[in-house]
Amino acid sequence: MSEEKDTQEKQGYTAENASAEADTIFGGEPAQTAEGQPSKSGGMRKNTRLLIICGAVLLVLAGTLTAMLLQKDGGTAENSSETEATQAAISLNGASGAEVVRLEVKGETESYTLVQTAPAEGEKRAVFTIEGYEDVRMNDNLLSTLPYNASALEAEALVEENAKDLERYGLEDPRAEVTAHYADGSEFTFGIGIVSPLDASQTYCLIGGDVYLVRTSLTGNFSFTPADLVSTTVIAEPENKDYPIVQSVRIERKDLEEDLYIEYDYEGQENGNESGSAATHVLVEPVFTYLNLENSLAITNGFFGLTAKEIAALHPEKADFAKYGLDDPFCTATTACDDGNTYVLQIGDSYTTEDGTKCYYTYLEGVNVIYGITEENDAWATVQAKDIFSPLIFDTYVWSLASVDVMARDQKVHFDCEGTDKEDFVVKKDGKTVDTERFRQLYQFILSLYADDLYLDEIPEQEPDAEITLTTQSGHSYTVSFYQKSALQTLVARDGVPTFTIRTSSLDTLAHDLEIFDDMEQAFTLTWQ
Repeated sequence: MSEEKDTQEKQGYTAENASAEADTIFGGEPAQTAEGQPSKSGGMRKNTRLLIICGAVLLVLAGTLTAMLLQKDGGTAENSSETEATQAAISLNGASGAEVVRLEVKGETESYTLVQTAPAEGEKRAVFTIEGYEDVRMNDNLLSTLPYNASALEAEALVEENAKDLERYGLEDPRAEVTAHYADGSEFTFGIGIVSPLDASQTYCLIGGDVYLVRTSLTGNFSFTPADLVSTTVIAEPENKDYPIVQSVRIERKDLEEDLYIEYDYEGQENGNESGSAATHVLVEPVFTYLNLENSLAITNGFFGLTAKEIAALHPEKADFAKYGLDDPFCTATTACDDGNTYVLQIGDSYTTEDGTKCYYTYLEGVNVIYGITEENDAWATVQAKDIFSPLIFDTYVWSLASVDVMARDQKVHFDCEGTDKEDFVVKKDGKTVDTERFRQLYQFILSLYADDLYLDEIPEQEPDAEITLTTQSGHSYTVSFYQKSALQTLVARDGVPTFTIRTSSLDTLAHDLEIFDDMEQAFTLTWQ
């Protein structure tokens, strides 16, 4: 086919040319045109058609000339015809999407109706929902495209007026039938057929008995089902000013011997000058530990902004819960917030999507949807205490201390502290004033004691080999005890609860530094690993 002929066929905006093109595609005889009247119910005025015919003839001539020029300049006539087709678009509706009060969509598998719930404001579109799905969070942006697409419907060409053989266009049994009801009482109805074999960017549409080529981008969204229009945001992310405090997170899981329970560290946050931990939460069960901020944030705050990869079931029934392992969930994660809201997330069976992503079927209590959420986002399904704990054993700032009691091997010392910074801080050792910097260096070593791992078993029935009790000026106090298990490993308990393991060499170094504390000529050993 010559480029000129190809250009003319792609520019076929008259009923005669477009019909001939269609009949050439499908092997039929050219259809005869008939008069119609364009309106929201379809059709076209005779004078309008004549103007389009005349304009199309000029466009064909212009296209031919453009094709010749482009050939000379190394371009393509196809690009030129696409530009001219856009310029010659035929408005089929011309109404405002904001005026749609009701939109009925009859799809291949499901039928549903959109209703306007909030009018357009400024640059914001009108808000719609689907009848019968008011209890489900919808993708407002995607949902609103349907009435706006229907109202902005434009044709690239009139293919056949009063078409007789609709099957050739996929319109005998349309992929979708759409009716828009407007505030003024008018209606606009169209059917959606197959995509043009010549150009995938165009789709056949039936309006008032006439067949048009309409941009596929305006018709594609009508193939969506209600499930496709549901928002994949499980819980919205609040604005900073409205962000609640997550008071607690409890994770109950079948593969855990004990629950993971996290609490907001109110005491640490209220006395912010006392703590060196960056995390706002602490692990309380199965042991008390500070949290690694980076690793724990998805657990403590991951509910907000939680997004699913897909919708597994909309308005699930009892059989759906059983099918997806949610009748007896593998994991339940409960988050309680200071605004009074509690979120309960149930996690069922895992599965792998077609693109190889591991997901979990997940149900948020009170929301009538079963989601498919990625393993990364559904972090509660796999997290272990060792993944989120901080190896920090002590986190109290030196300037907030009121007293420190230290025992290591056969050394035992008591320190009293007063002041708020290095300028006025005073330290007494067993009642005698000592050099503040000397004490600060010893305390620096205490803060450097980091755990190797969590320890959840019983502590030995013996006296501790070392023990440190810290009391802050606000009255907060805790005791960390060390029990030597071997020449290499020592067990650590906080307030009598086993928590960590640490290297035994730390006890030797602590005992040595206590022994030489009063000898200002000897430098402390500040490393122990």
